[in-house]
Amino acid sequence: MIIVLFVPGSFGSTIEYSLRQFSNELCCVEADVLDDGSMHSFKKEFHSTSIVDFLRNKDKIFEIATPVYPGYDCKSPSDTIELYKKEFDKLQKVLLIHLPTMHMSEQNQLFAYYKIPRLLDGVMKDKQTAWNPDYQSYKDMQIYELREALSFYIDQQVEHLTLKKPDNWLCITTNDILYNFKNTIVTVIDYFGLTVDHSQNIDEFYLRWFQKQQYILNEFDTINNILDHLNTGSDMSWIQLSLMGEAIIQSRLRRQNIEIACYNLNQFPTDIRELKKVLIT
Repeated sequence: MIIVLFVPGSFGSTIEYSLRQFSNELCCVEADVLDDGSMHSFKKEFHSTSIVDFLRNKDKIFEIATPVYPGYDCKSPSDTIELYKKEFDKLQKVLLIHLPTMHMSEQNQLFAYYKIPRLLDGVMKDKQTAWNPDYQSYKDMQIYELREALSFYIDQQVEHLTLKKPDNWLCITTNDILYNFKNTIVTVIDYFGLTVDHSQNIDEFYLRWFQKQQYILNEFDTINNILDHLNTGSDMSWIQLSLMGEAIIQSRLRRQNIEIACYNLNQFPTDIRELKKVLIT
C-alpha cells in the first residue's frame, strides 16, 4: 500500500491523482481541478482523518492511503508521526508532505481555509466558550473573536517546525509541489517503485492546476507585502482579505510582540495607516 501522509490543505489529493494519472501501474481516476483549486472531484480510496480511523482500516487492501496529520484526534504533528512510525514496518515506504517553515505553514492554512468546506468545524470545535460561555458554536462568535481564535491557531503551527522526519521516508514540502511539480511527481513515482507514463502530459496538467492555485498565492503575497510595508513605514492599501488572511497578519504581528486592539474590530483595516491605528506596541 502506498501511504501519503499530509497536513490538510497540503495537496495530498493532488499527489494521489498524479500517482494514478502519471504512472503505468495504478488505476486511473476521472477527475478535474475544481474552481477553488482543489482535487476533490474524485473519491479518495482511503482518506482517514485520524490515526484511529487509519489503524482500524489499515489491514484492508488499498492501492493508496492518504491519511492526514495531526488529524482530528488532536495529537501534535510530531506525536502523530511517531505513532505512525510505530505502526509501519521498516520496509514500508511513506511519502510525508511537511511544512518546515512558518511561512509555509501559514500559506498552507490559507489553502486549507479556501478548499476544505468544514475546516472551521474542526479548528474551532468546543473553543467558542472561551469568548462567551453562552456561545453554542463558532458561528455565534463575532468576526473579531473568530479572527483572534484563528490567529491563536496559526500560532500553534510552529509545532510543524520541530517535526523529526524519518530517514527512510520520502519527505517533500508544499513548495516542492507548487514550484517544482514535474520533478517532484517523477521523484515520488520512482520512490514507490512505479514507472512514469510518458503518454501523459504532466506539464499541461500542472499549468492548469497551478493557475487555479494563483488566487490563494496572490492573497498570501498581499499578506507578506502588508507586513513588509508596515515594517518599512511605507503606505499601501488592499482589498479585504479573507478572515484567515487577517488572522495570519494578527498572528505574525503577535510573534513580533505587536498586538492588535481587536475588541469589536469586525472590519479589518485595508490600508497601512488605518492598520497602524489599531496596533499596540
